[in-house]
Amino acid sequence: MKFTIIGAGNGGQSMAAHLTHLNHEVALYDIQTELIAKIKENGGIKAEGVFEGFASVTATTDLEYAMSDSEIIMVTTTGTAHKSVARSIAPYLKDDQIIMIFPGYWGALEFRNIFNEVGMNKKVYVAETESLIYTCRYIEPGHVRIRKIKENLEFATLPATDASIVQERLKEVYPQLVATDSVLTTTLNNVNPQFHVPILLLNTGRIESEGDFFFYPDGATPSVVNVIEAIENERLEIGRKLNINLSTCPELLNRFYDVVEDNIYDAIQNNPAYKTGKAPTTVNYRYIYEDIPYGLHPFVKLGEKLGVETPASNLLIDLASLIRKEDLRANALELTDLGLNNKTPEEIVEYLKGNKKAYN
Repeated sequence: MKFTIIGAGNGGQSMAAHLTHLNHEVALYDIQTELIAKIKENGGIKAEGVFEGFASVTATTDLEYAMSDSEIIMVTTTGTAHKSVARSIAPYLKDDQIIMIFPGYWGALEFRNIFNEVGMNKKVYVAETESLIYTCRYIEPGHVRIRKIKENLEFATLPATDASIVQERLKEVYPQLVATDSVLTTTLNNVNPQFHVPILLLNTGRIESEGDFFFYPDGATPSVVNVIEAIENERLEIGRKLNINLSTCPELLNRFYDVVEDNIYDAIQNNPAYKTGKAPTTVNYRYIYEDIPYGLHPFVKLGEKLGVETPASNLLIDLASLIRKEDLRANALELTDLGLNNKTPEEIVEYLKGNKKAYN
C-alpha cells in the first residue's frame, strides 16, 4: 500500500520506519525544511528497539507530491496542527482514501468540520485512534527508538458506520486496531492530557531545577495521582452523560502495555514502557501547549454542555495560565471547531453514529 505520513516528529518517523520495514511505500511529509533535509541527507531512518534496521524513506516538504497516489493518509502531528493539515490536504483528496489521525485529540470531528466548511466533497474515510500506536522518541532526525508497539488500540470513524471498511483495509499493518463506538470514545480515552498536565505542572520546580528525572515513575507521586484521579472521575462522568463506555486508566494501560493493576498509581509505576522516559527540561512544552488547548479545554466545554462540573480540569488550566503568564483558553479548540456547538447531547450521539450524514 502507499502511505502518506503527515508530521515527521516522534510518531511520524517511527511509523515511516515501521511501515517501510513491512514493505509498504511511504512518503513522509513535514513543513520543517531543516528536519526533512536531514532525513533526506541520511537517506532514510534508522530504527532501534522493538525492531532494528534502516528504512529508505521518501521525505518531502511538497504536500502535493506526498499525497500523489496515496491510499492511506496518516496524520501524526500534534493536535494544534490538525486544522491547518485538514485545510492543506483538502484540495488533494480523492475518493476512497483513508485519513487516520494518531491520536485523536478531537481530530476526526475537526477534520470533518473543516472539510464541510471548504466544500470538500470526496468520499473519504476519517478515523482516529485513542493513542499513538508507538511508544517512541526520535533521537535525532532520521534516528528513532521504538520502545513498544501497542498491542490493542481502539479507533473510531466519523461517521461510525465507516469503521468496518477502515479496519479491513488496515488489518495487514495494524491488526491490533479494534473499532469502538464513536470518535468521542477515542478522544476521551486519550488520557495524555489527564497524565501529562498534572505531572508536568506539579513538578514545575523540579523541571526548572538542575538535574533530570523520569517523567512517569518519579513525577507521578501518590499526591500527583490524586489529581489524575480527579480528572478521571470528570472524564468518566462525561462518558456516562453521553452513554459512552469509556475505559478507566488501568484498563487502558492493560490494553496498551499488558499492565495488570487495579489503580492508576500502580499501573503507572509498573509499566515498563514508562520506566526510561525523561521529563522535559522546560514547561514551555507540548504537554501544556497541546494538552490544554486541544485536550482539557474542549473537554471542559463539552462538560459544560452536558452539565458536568470539571473543577480539577479547570484548576489545571488556571494554574498553567498563571505559570506561563498567558491565557491558555484564548486560542483553544472550541465546540464550534468540532461542529458540536449547536447540537443537543442526543443530536451529538446521532451525529457520531452517522444516522444523520456526518458530512452535512
